[in-house]
Amino acid sequence: MKIGIVNAGNIGRILARAWHAAGHDLLLAKSGDQAKLTAFLPEVARAQSGTPPQAAEFGDVVLFSVYWPKLAETLAEVGDLSGKIVIDTMNPLNVNEQFEHYHDTEFMKNNSTSEELQRRLPGAKVVKAFSTMPAPVLDSRAWQGNATAPPIFVASDHDDAKSVAIQLAQDAGFEPFDAGPLEAARSIEQLGVLLHHVGTHHFKGDYSRLAPTFLKAGEVEATV
Repeated sequence: MKIGIVNAGNIGRILARAWHAAGHDLLLAKSGDQAKLTAFLPEVARAQSGTPPQAAEFGDVVLFSVYWPKLAETLAEVGDLSGKIVIDTMNPLNVNEQFEHYHDTEFMKNNSTSEELQRRLPGAKVVKAFSTMPAPVLDSRAWQGNATAPPIFVASDHDDAKSVAIQLAQDAGFEPFDAGPLEAARSIEQLGVLLHHVGTHHFKGDYSRLAPTFLKAGEVEATV
């Protein structure tokens, strides 16, 4: 499968590693500083790199892993993505004048990043997935040897696109769960808020220790 990754930040690079190992064709793009992407590329030797518009053009599937405040800027750069399957990993995170990130709870009352993305990309097939886990937990290598894989919740109004995202979740080493229509992205994003609070308060900001909370109760001993 041809996958364009816009933007190849922490989440994009981690999924790229797993999809590369699964045999998919990748084109990775990153806005801004290219140092991390350049250093990462040897790990995905068959993958190409390019600009965000090139990644969007390349992929039958486009991983849309974009910083929420840069949504409009990124969409203006990549175009309408008509006919593409667009997997949205975003969360509605804004930043204040002190450069502190916070969830836009007012926006989340009756909306989700995925629904907003679908409105702005009416010709694309938007799927919500891969948004509940921080990047260290989304690395399938962290789960090697466990009796079960953590869940990836998948929501879309397009069944064919959802099926593709479910397959890609499996290819990345996770257990996908069909969460229904795209409106369910609201619940998925709320779960992300809850887990952010758990990571901040219970694990004192060490988000890698969230891993056991993603495992099915009773199937694996949680060691924290």
